[in-house]
Amino acid sequence: MKAEGIAVLSISSALYGFSIILVKMALNQGYSSYSLVSSRSLLSIPLMALAIFFLKDKVNYERPLPKRDLILIGIIGSGTAMMTLYLGQAYTLAINAGFIFRFVFIFTALFSHFLLKDKIHRGQYASMIIMFIGMYFISTDGKALNPQWGDILVLLASLQVGFTNVLAKITMKKVNSYMISAIRIFIGSVFIVLVVSALFGTGTLSPISSIPFTIVALALLEIIFIFLYYRGIEIEGPLTATLFFLMGALVSAILSYVILGETLSVIGWAGGVLIMVGAYILIKKSK
Repeated sequence: MKAEGIAVLSISSALYGFSIILVKMALNQGYSSYSLVSSRSLLSIPLMALAIFFLKDKVNYERPLPKRDLILIGIIGSGTAMMTLYLGQAYTLAINAGFIFRFVFIFTALFSHFLLKDKIHRGQYASMIIMFIGMYFISTDGKALNPQWGDILVLLASLQVGFTNVLAKITMKKVNSYMISAIRIFIGSVFIVLVVSALFGTGTLSPISSIPFTIVALALLEIIFIFLYYRGIEIEGPLTATLFFLMGALVSAILSYVILGETLSVIGWAGGVLIMVGAYILIKKSK
């Protein structure tokens, strides 16, 4: 791996692990998931408009822009996926969300197989099964028969992100990763603000004035994360980038314990270990 790839992916993963905790802290204060994601998105719109303006020279205009793919990356990656993730976090522990969202690795591997024609071998399928068992343990604590709704929503969010990771890699053949990042956040943010405001009213933007520092932090964390993470995908590919993304689960778990006082049982931690081990095996088999 290149030094730049290791650096950008390690930093991006840690930042995302911290953002999981920041969202949970705001949810614990009584703010709705929709108001948080909508407020954060509103701040991101002008910032990404400026970014697109300054990055426009990074686009190769000799080739037709993949407009459909860019729109899909924006609406799904920074739109519906983030709305699903924020809603899921409202109904589960930050530790659970931090671990389960790392299932994006499995979905990235599957979409890489179908869209990029990357082969998945028998050993890789076995590692995926290990990760699913781990997700069950961490979400049910070995007691309930079915995962909680919040965990399922977080899992659905990871599926959407896995798809856009691979689609972004395909699009990087024509568009610079930084421009894709800016377009993704801009389109996704506009989508979220319009949808949430239409469904729940503009009152959902109130956190901007009541907890401005938290909203600014959430917006900046997402922007920096996406720019670094997509650069990592451009350098190392979607599978390797997602492996580093797993490191953020440890950040989420540690901060959940230190800041929020959340804990997991032995079974829950065992599930987390299975997720990490399964993903590590999967990336090793992918080489």
